[in-house]
Amino acid sequence: MELEVGDSVIVKTGVVDPDFGFDIGGWQGRVKEVDDDDMVFIAWDSVTLQQMGLDLIIRCENENLDWQVMTLWQTEVEKTMSRDSKKDVISATSVLKLEIIDDPRFNAYQ
Repeated sequence: MELEVGDSVIVKTGVVDPDFGFDIGGWQGRVKEVDDDDMVFIAWDSVTLQQMGLDLIIRCENENLDWQVMTLWQTEVEKTMSRDSKKDVISATSVLKLEIIDDPRFNAYQ
């Protein structure tokens, strides 16, 4: 499968988050970069961002991990139809950032 920048992709069932080890099958996003090592840099779509949950987002923030993107092997994703717009992603991200600011767990261990 040849992925290109801008393609919408869905994570295959059984693929686990490389940082935390839980199943991220079904997560969707857009390809931001494809490298020569068969890795793909994905920016999550608004639906995925909203479904992540504040616990995960805060954990990522507290561990200095970017929750809006992820790098996976090309074999771990497949092309799909987009289910939102880039404007939706910006809106969802803005709302989520505002929600975590006052959460007592945010930067609680720093």
